[in-house]
Amino acid sequence: MHALELDPAALDEAAQAIGDGPVVMINLLRFRDTPEYLAGFADAKPDSRSGYYEGYVGGFRAACEEIGVAPQLLFAGPRVYGLLAGPDDNWDEIAVVRYGRFADLRKILDSDTYVRRAKPHRFAVLADWRFIAAQAR
Repeated sequence: MHALELDPAALDEAAQAIGDGPVVMINLLRFRDTPEYLAGFADAKPDSRSGYYEGYVGGFRAACEEIGVAPQLLFAGPRVYGLLAGPDDNWDEIAVVRYGRFADLRKILDSDTYVRRAKPHRFAVLADWRFIAAQAR
């Protein structure tokens, strides 16, 4: 399994733990110095940031539109400084997205548009990624 692959069993466990209410997904992103696209991928971008913001986010939004899910971007921006951070916590960007239900995220991830248009960019441009679910009390 690819290091940036979402394990179906972990997604199933998350669905059980999260339940049916709203969920906030926290993305900690570290970009590759140079994208590593598979040979022949038609939508390759010249650098990792454009690969993420144009390629991945563009494909993600297309998948959302296609299946009628509207996640809410709560925050996206660079990590500025780690006050209590370890040596492996040097993230390039942080994104926080709210979903009405975890099942909506699963629909996006399982959609053909996501698999074809977004996922290849995720693998090509990210060197490391943390994907954390949170819910309000």
